[in-house]
Amino acid sequence: MREMAGSFLLLLCLIATPAAAQTSFQFSFPGVQAPKADNVDGFRLALFHAKNASVGGFDLGIASFSEAERRSGFSMIWGVERVTGPSSGLASGFVNVHSGIDSSVNAAFINSIKTQESGANIGFINLVDQKSNFDLSGIGISSESNVQVGFVNITKKINGVQIGFLNVAENGFLPVFPFFNFPKDEP
Repeated sequence: MREMAGSFLLLLCLIATPAAAQTSFQFSFPGVQAPKADNVDGFRLALFHAKNASVGGFDLGIASFSEAERRSGFSMIWGVERVTGPSSGLASGFVNVHSGIDSSVNAAFINSIKTQESGANIGFINLVDQKSNFDLSGIGISSESNVQVGFVNITKKINGVQIGFLNVAENGFLPVFPFFNFPKDEP
């Protein structure tokens, strides 16, 4: 009983700690950040919800909606990861939503990425608003892509190659072609 009381007091002290600019460890739960900090550089454990300005290192989310403005390192989010700014490293989970410049390897059931400078998207559904570097997917859709490998690949502009059952590219040697497609020569 005494050990449980000590653990409870320790938890209360962590919760009541004044806000810090940065911490190397944080536990997040809806309405709770222990210790309270905008930036986590080390390990963040989120249960149901977490929101920080930046997260670097290892980010573990359990049944979580995990949010950050900037992310680097390795994240394993069993839920949804939302990053509004730059993202780098490896992002794994059920759903990745990255609306900034991305240079990550994104491995999720659904990846929704704004633009990808480098890295890759590995998922059942990969949706890229602007440019994609490499997509391995069941269904891959982008505005511009270097390489798409999947069952169905759709892009407005292919710069490299599409390999899949159905390949759609406005600038492809044919706009729709099975098994592979590549850009046609421009006059």
